[in-house]
Amino acid sequence: MIPARPTDAELGARSFRHLQRVVAIDSQSDERSATIPTTEGQRVLAAELASFFEALGYATERDAHANIIASVPGRGSRAAAPPVAFLVHLDTARGTQAVPSLELHPAWNGGALRFPRNPGIVVNVTNYPGLAAFLGHDVVHGPGDFPFGLDDKLGLAHMMTLATLLHDHPEAEHPPLLLVGRPDEECGRFQAIHALAANFAARGVKYAYTIDGILPYEINVENFNAAVAHVFFPGGPAPDSRWTVHIGGVNTHGATARAEGHRAAPRLVAEWAAACPELVITAFLSDALRDCDASVGATGPDSALGALQQVMSPHLPRGASFRVDQDARAGNAAAHAMVRWLRHFYTSNPGFTLPAEDSSGRDGYSHPFRALPVDGGLRLDVRIRDFTLAGRDARVAHVNSLAPGATHDEQYLDMGPRLAAFPELVDWALAAGHEVGVASEISPIRGGTGVDPFLDRGIPVANLGTGYFAPESEKELTSVQFMAGHARWLFALVQVI
Repeated sequence: MIPARPTDAELGARSFRHLQRVVAIDSQSDERSATIPTTEGQRVLAAELASFFEALGYATERDAHANIIASVPGRGSRAAAPPVAFLVHLDTARGTQAVPSLELHPAWNGGALRFPRNPGIVVNVTNYPGLAAFLGHDVVHGPGDFPFGLDDKLGLAHMMTLATLLHDHPEAEHPPLLLVGRPDEECGRFQAIHALAANFAARGVKYAYTIDGILPYEINVENFNAAVAHVFFPGGPAPDSRWTVHIGGVNTHGATARAEGHRAAPRLVAEWAAACPELVITAFLSDALRDCDASVGATGPDSALGALQQVMSPHLPRGASFRVDQDARAGNAAAHAMVRWLRHFYTSNPGFTLPAEDSSGRDGYSHPFRALPVDGGLRLDVRIRDFTLAGRDARVAHVNSLAPGATHDEQYLDMGPRLAAFPELVDWALAAGHEVGVASEISPIRGGTGVDPFLDRGIPVANLGTGYFAPESEKELTSVQFMAGHARWLFALVQVI
């Protein structure tokens, strides 16, 4: 079914060029913005994609929210079939940065990769056994001091390469296709997606796939039920700070937190306080771009700094950092109260896993991830994730039992119950993998893909992997071989459907 040309090397080089083209555009979203899209960079990327698709001869359309749709007419016996949509999201997580070019490490042997702007991190197959899948590959990564947005620009590069294969092989039969870029998935703005879902319904779209997974060739038809809890700590008089400590956590996505040794500043500071009972935390402010980092005011005996070193040392090779400044400032009781609460939270025994870094597989988590100043004190935000609604609600109740008066917001639901009636989405992806000789794996998403508005209109949407490591981390990487393989997989899939 799949033409012999281009070779894997040629297809990988093409995909690599597409990836470099899109990571050079800063399109991170911003949940603090009231606009849709939340950042102008997403409009810039949508315009770039329109130019790319139009150069291949595909009609494109863009709406006021920066949704972009490229239409590929159906061919052969399936030319008149209902359209099938493939979606990626244009935005990257807050804190990503554009890079003009990526690092390429040919024929990787599993040793430590060189990140030019972050020589302290040790990314090798010993520290991260999951990287064994990349052995012998030509590994692609960034400079190492920030993530560059493989989530979801790798999916976007795959879609672009698929578009070129469709253009180059008119003999391939497939239904009408819509290649779609959508904004603001990372910050959960559904307003733009409601319009897109209405567009799909009007066109008669019967099936869709998002290209937004992590593992190579994975197929996802389940995801977390999600909420975020908010715990308030009132301010008040407190001792002045003796030090300001800049805590850099181990930055990872919650989906891969255990495998990558995630640590967020709230947990690190709670462990510091537990290691030094005389320590008083006098200030706490999460970083605006990296939730796992924080600026922390503290006072205590000289031995407190030794305790900090002990807490931080195990995490330094994975990207953690700390810097101590002799910087006296006024204290606030909210920070110390929050850290006392965190110590109680982490040592509680609710019968389920708490931090994301202790969770994997089908286990959920309740994860304090940032603290922000609000009128009268501090607000601690806690991510709640579980594969059952009862589990999600139990986690919310646990936070409330420790902090009466805490509030929460529901975020998204598991797509699994509504996709159960459409096993063909999985069957087709498995058949396409068999066609091109790759092993697909059916696994749940330890996150979400923001597809509820499509499901609400009866359009089933499964998710497909993209083949990379360390999402939303400065360590993120992929390979030229996986880029070529995913392009072939997608090309087979559109012909199998």
